[in-house]
Amino acid sequence: MLDELRYFHRHGNMKCGNKSKCKLPTSQAELEAAEKHVEAFGALAHLSRLQVFFFLVRAQREVAVGEIHEALDIPGPTLSHHLNLLRRAGLVRKRRSERHIYCSVDRDSVTALVRLLTACC
Repeated sequence: MLDELRYFHRHGNMKCGNKSKCKLPTSQAELEAAEKHVEAFGALAHLSRLQVFFFLVRAQREVAVGEIHEALDIPGPTLSHHLNLLRRAGLVRKRRSERHIYCSVDRDSVTALVRLLTACC
């Protein structure tokens, strides 16, 4: 909001001038970036991976890799590479059922990442 005064504390943390409106996390550790956050942002820093991630978010369910392939027109080996990077970053879950692979968004991991970004907004 515009009526909040935000400033950088001398330790480099973003602080709010109006604490009643600022939703601070329960612990300072929640505001600290970790290597897993860097990996997650790095995984999303590619147009195709971002498109795959958004497709899975909009689907709100497990989606077969073939369905992702058809919807986004990404070649199979390239799609597999992107999905593996998203999985290693903790953003996507993969499940194999017989000959099919299904993917979905790892909601817990994504929620934690969003909380880190919006800790004081």
